[in-house]
Amino acid sequence: MPKNPPRKYHGIVTGILALLGGAIAMAQTDSDHSGPVMNYHQVNEQLVTGGHLLDGGAAALKAQGVKVVINLLDEPPADEEQQFTEHGIEWINIPIEWEDPKKSDFERFSKVMQEHQGDHVLVQCYLNYRASAMTYLYRVVVEGVPEPDAREDMNVIWDPGEYEAWDAYLDDVKIE
Repeated sequence: MPKNPPRKYHGIVTGILALLGGAIAMAQTDSDHSGPVMNYHQVNEQLVTGGHLLDGGAAALKAQGVKVVINLLDEPPADEEQQFTEHGIEWINIPIEWEDPKKSDFERFSKVMQEHQGDHVLVQCYLNYRASAMTYLYRVVVEGVPEPDAREDMNVIWDPGEYEAWDAYLDDVKIE
């Protein structure tokens, strides 16, 4: 019959299991699919960014207090507006072409953001690339948020430096 391991090993094993459990939980919550939308990121209490809607996402966003969704897809899913409006969330589409963002896109986006200042807003696209980039620009250019702080929120999702069109676009808008 095997002997019980010495008591000192119980603490070690318990510690290892706790670390593994925490790592597994963290991996599950850090998933691209762990929020109401793909690549969900909370910028502050009034502003979140994200990608396409996940199952049950509209209800979850409503429960979080989101009042307005600004969708930046040039071809949004046909039923998305309906999913949000069914939950009492205003849905606004500002189509931005992935390969060719324009300064006028930022102007329209800024106008809508200013109209909804004080509302809890989700800025959304497909993967949260356009959304986080436009939110970054808005925060730096309009709100005066220090560039490194705004960039940190964008870089949690992606690095626009990997996409020449977006890297140049961000620089062009910031210069004006």
